[in-house]
Amino acid sequence: MNPERRNALLTMLFGAGSVGLRSLATGIPASILLNPRKAFAAGDAGIPQAAIQPQFVIFSTSGNGDPVGCNAPGTYDDPNIAHSSDPSMASTPITLGAATSKAAKVWSSLAPSVLAQACFFHHATYTVIHPDEGKVLRMMGSVAGGEMLPSMLGRELAPALGTVRAQPISLSGSFSEAIYFQGAPQPLLTPTSLSSVLSSPTNGLGAVDLVKLRDQDLDSLNALAKSEGRSAQGTFIDQYATSTTQLRTLQQGLLGSLSMLKDNSPDSQIQAAIILFQMKVTPVVVVHIPFGGDNHGDPGLATEVADHQTGVATLANMVQLLSSAGLQNQVTFAMMNVFGRTMIAGANTNGRQHNNAHHMSLLIGPNIKGSVVGGVAPAGPGQEYQALAIDSATGTGSASGDITFADTFGAMGKTLATAVGLPDATVENNILNGKVVQAALAT
Repeated sequence: MNPERRNALLTMLFGAGSVGLRSLATGIPASILLNPRKAFAAGDAGIPQAAIQPQFVIFSTSGNGDPVGCNAPGTYDDPNIAHSSDPSMASTPITLGAATSKAAKVWSSLAPSVLAQACFFHHATYTVIHPDEGKVLRMMGSVAGGEMLPSMLGRELAPALGTVRAQPISLSGSFSEAIYFQGAPQPLLTPTSLSSVLSSPTNGLGAVDLVKLRDQDLDSLNALAKSEGRSAQGTFIDQYATSTTQLRTLQQGLLGSLSMLKDNSPDSQIQAAIILFQMKVTPVVVVHIPFGGDNHGDPGLATEVADHQTGVATLANMVQLLSSAGLQNQVTFAMMNVFGRTMIAGANTNGRQHNNAHHMSLLIGPNIKGSVVGGVAPAGPGQEYQALAIDSATGTGSASGDITFADTFGAMGKTLATAVGLPDATVENNILNGKVVQAALAT
């Protein structure tokens, strides 16, 4: 990697003046380091508060329109929905917290504790066009100001999480899934490029004396507080400050994790996302976990089967990595793709076509309750399946649901935004239609 690109990436990751490294070293949010006088004046009032602990977000998306919604809970009650004959796709009861639903057997391989925090949310994306991925990320106009959903989440979560930047970072490396923030395209990174930059022996993470950096910043902050007669602010600083032992353990752990990034696979994307969260670089990381791809021609749905097996395994690995990093209660996963796939039996055994009327988003996190929200039904006799309207109180799919078919996508976005800790008013101001489905929330 040439020096100019390396320096540009370091600036993107750590901000001007390497404030991100200083934040990592001290444990103090970047916003406080950049303007300590303002933070001291605000005191505890300057610490963002939320009814739900704000979450980092791993946001998986695919411009391929993967068939993940075709074998999920909510699609096995109707015998006219096509599934592969592979044993991993056999109808199997799975327990989602207090509820039980039938799904492809592969989903049962997730631990009960994971399924208890997993919501399978059926809705529509209202398009069948691959290049509409950007529009779908903007929820087809439902996000205020034309912002993308992951970008809106990043903008609103950054102050509470104390990250260096609000803009999401995409690790998929795919231009078809490019992320825009306030109209500006964001850089496309890969796990290996991230590892190359942060593992550099000259200016990477291992080349920095974080303990020295920590002591310098803490001394400076304490001196400022003393000079301004704010002795009480010592407690304000101490509530954030990282101990020397904690810092050395964190630095070695991050370097060890970076050394494991040998490729750009979904597992590596997840590992890289966790590293970025540990370093408080960004609130939202965008990844790509395949679940069948654009499988028009897929004899026996073999690719769909294989990708479900590896995709679910990646989710299980993600949960273990989060636990090892101590982030199991601080990260929410969401998967939202450009559109769903056709499901009617007899026409979808060797491939599936695009479906604008049904898609399934997967949400997993500590504020999510194990559930199936919405459902599917034929659009008419002999016609393809579409998402049902939703009862906002129960989450049940029903033709009489108060969340209409046209608002199911917005409802998913509002439910996710609430689950990651955005206040009700912020959710309402930023997602313009739909309702929060309380039955999908753990709190």
